Amino acid sequence: MADARHDHAVVIGAGIAGLLAARVLADHFTTVTLLERDLLPDEPASRPGTPQARHPHSLLTRGAEVFESLFPGLREELRAGGAPVIDFCQDVRFRFATGLAPQPASGILAQPVSRPLLEHLLRQRVRALGPVTIRSGCQVTALLPDHTGRRVRGVRVLARGHRPFQATTITARLVVDASGRSSRLPAWLADLGLPLPHQRTVDPGVGYATRVYLPRPGAATGHQHLVQPLRHPDARHGCFATTVENGHLLVALHAAHERPPRTDEEFTAFVATLDRGLAEATAARQPAPSIARYSYAVNRRVHYHRLRRWPDGLLALGDAVCAFNPIYGQGMAVAAMEAQLLEEMLTRQPSLDGLPRRFQRRLARLTRAPWLLASSADRCWQPGRPSLAARVARWYLRRLQRLIPSSPTVFLRFARVLNMLDSPAALAHPSVLWRVLLDHRRQPRRRQP
Repeated sequence: MADARHDHAVVIGAGIAGLLAARVLADHFTTVTLLERDLLPDEPASRPGTPQARHPHSLLTRGAEVFESLFPGLREELRAGGAPVIDFCQDVRFRFATGLAPQPASGILAQPVSRPLLEHLLRQRVRALGPVTIRSGCQVTALLPDHTGRRVRGVRVLARGHRPFQATTITARLVVDASGRSSRLPAWLADLGLPLPHQRTVDPGVGYATRVYLPRPGAATGHQHLVQPLRHPDARHGCFATTVENGHLLVALHAAHERPPRTDEEFTAFVATLDRGLAEATAARQPAPSIARYSYAVNRRVHYHRLRRWPDGLLALGDAVCAFNPIYGQGMAVAAMEAQLLEEMLTRQPSLDGLPRRFQRRLARLTRAPWLLASSADRCWQPGRPSLAARVARWYLRRLQRLIPSSPTVFLRFARVLNMLDSPAALAHPSVLWRVLLDHRRQPRRRQP
């Protein structure tokens, strides 16, 4: 652990990105204050600030490796809590339009886990770090600039635990915005006289409905994992089902440009349109009464790195900068890689002067590949005529996925890209490119049962 060289850092948001950032900053600051708007639970539980927490989550391979480097022993701690470690290819049933993917042993390890359990264990780890204090029920309302307006020196905070609400200020050498999709950073920067940053959004019009299926008493159901992706324009139904702790099967149904199911009858009817393995898995279990719905799957990338002026003492990461459609499971892995980048830059540069601006530029390069992967697949669902580049990407991805059921080699490359072990460029490797270009099979006319 490096010697702390700076006095105080503030992190806004105690979600996954904020906890990762606090872990890194604890090695470089004598005091780290983590501010969270929600009142944090003392046990694994969902909370208002994470509406997606009831839907399936998984630590993809690259993300899991970084988590383990920052929190040694986390994988085994999660496993002890019931979160299985699985082979992404061998243990997951992938249903594509042209059939089932091969299931070779790949060594590409992922770990499905409920979001509440993961956050709970990370909070315990971060709270145990000497420099870190976690304050819940604290909403940041503004940034504090210095007299020049070119440096952020702290934040204004509204403490929700008091009646009436108590407004305070907290000074800091570095402020990190990890407040997620609800970030108000563009407005705060405007208050400092900066222009609004450009944003790119890709909205696939996808909604989610998730239900928990519980093991029946005495039944041996085992671990089951199934993925059936959407496919424009004909396959508007998809799913991601995975077993997490306590043998709970989380079933997330995806619907493009239609309302996801709300009732028992609608959920059962939707399941019947998908791979029969899902119907078999759910029939062997007891459904929980509630259905959680989530309808904001917009991919959004804020181009902070292109602002001509960026204040010292401030940086942003996680979903506050680049947020993905949750279906791809990239968010936690990207947040971990961003924390790793921050660790690298803080270690190499003793001074904080100029570091935030350089960090935003390098973060933009880091998120470019996962953004390309998610937005290319989702752009076809947006209304309007796509660009030539988008049409080419869509054509290539469709033909690539058409090959997967008959080619373990192509599937392994695809899996490595999804797990962020390789860049999307690996899907255009000559050995894959020629297979795609020379494949002349007709497109399937209907979804395979």
